[in-house]
Amino acid sequence: MGLLLDVGYATAGLILSPWIAYKASTDPVFREGIGERLGGVPPREGTRPCLWLHCASVGEVALVRPLVEELKKRRPDLEFHFSATTPAGLDQARKAWPGDRVHYFPLDVSFALRRAFGRVRPDAVVLVELEVWPNFIRLAARRAIPVAIVNGRVSHRSHRRYRRFLGYFRSIFRRIARAGMQTKEYADRIRELGLPGDRTFVTGNLKYDARIGFDPEETAEEVRAAFGLPAEHPLLVAGSTHEPEEKILVETYRRILQTYPKLRLLVAPRHVERTPEVRKIVEAAGFAVTLRSELKEPPPSDRVLILDTVGELAQVYSAADAVFIGGTFCARGGQNMLEPAALGKPIVSGPSLENFREIADRLIEAGAMKVVDNPIDLGMAIGSLIKEPAQAAKAGHKGKDVVESGRGALKATADLVCDILPDRKDVQTPSL
Repeated sequence: MGLLLDVGYATAGLILSPWIAYKASTDPVFREGIGERLGGVPPREGTRPCLWLHCASVGEVALVRPLVEELKKRRPDLEFHFSATTPAGLDQARKAWPGDRVHYFPLDVSFALRRAFGRVRPDAVVLVELEVWPNFIRLAARRAIPVAIVNGRVSHRSHRRYRRFLGYFRSIFRRIARAGMQTKEYADRIRELGLPGDRTFVTGNLKYDARIGFDPEETAEEVRAAFGLPAEHPLLVAGSTHEPEEKILVETYRRILQTYPKLRLLVAPRHVERTPEVRKIVEAAGFAVTLRSELKEPPPSDRVLILDTVGELAQVYSAADAVFIGGTFCARGGQNMLEPAALGKPIVSGPSLENFREIADRLIEAGAMKVVDNPIDLGMAIGSLIKEPAQAAKAGHKGKDVVESGRGALKATADLVCDILPDRKDVQTPSL
């Protein structure tokens, strides 16, 4: 099975080799970490029990920080290795855990994985959400290394994709030691894909347990001062946007300005490398632009702002009067809406919410989030929040209540991870 998968990867690599060669020669980000992706990860020298925790990108790093803190309290004898798939995720992981080893996740080919496993020598592996790499899980099982999924989810789209090759993926999922799933629906789906029921648990969503980590009021004042936004200028933050949402937002913003000329717009693209493209869209609509990375002094208050840095979106949300959630006016399934909800911000989104269905339903039912399906209604929903700040604040408070009521996944998830770890070996303090 592994040989067939390697052959498939090699064939795909051969077909894509002209594109790979072009990217490698022209894009330094593409070349970054190639040694680690081929298995040359930092070697572990100690003999203490080791947990390898993999986060795909920035969102997963932020998600598991409280979990890592809890695990370090429970198991001070552990060594941690962290991996990420994207450069932005790697950068955030290094900032989050500066005292631990952080590296790129190896390619899912046997020679790279054997090399990586030999260097890390993990006693257990945790995959965040559902980073299922067949060769990785197969080789971990062969080495008797238990693999757990935490905060797991299986979207409707992923479920359909896995079901097309159900015979193959059953052989992969049955090798997973534990799965802590966000909801019963996700748990049922992963059981159907082959994970035994006695290894599948509904642990809840760690996103509810995420910590803000800053004073919202102080941070809101700092953000507004940096962006040159006086208190009388309401701010609409469009978070984690995808194409073509920026064009929709700019045209919607233009219409709203006719009624609310003091409203200001800040766009945070989901992928910062799209910043030049987003800037062109905004400027083509006739608006001047200020980038966060170029900010040296407060810009004129009539500028459209673009957040082109990583790790600051939560702070920017704190200054918002209304929030639009990206990935919802395109077939992306939505982005995390719990961050603005935890900060008490009223939320507007499009209809594509597949990735956060349970969270979205709770926020909608509570009156904390409004879903619209066309640009006209989007403008009316945002305009209503700007016109009625008291009602907007009420919606924001309801969102905070939803977040508070959803907490509890942290303990259940930490229990699940500890269940696959080897017996504790207390670190001995050398005598002087």
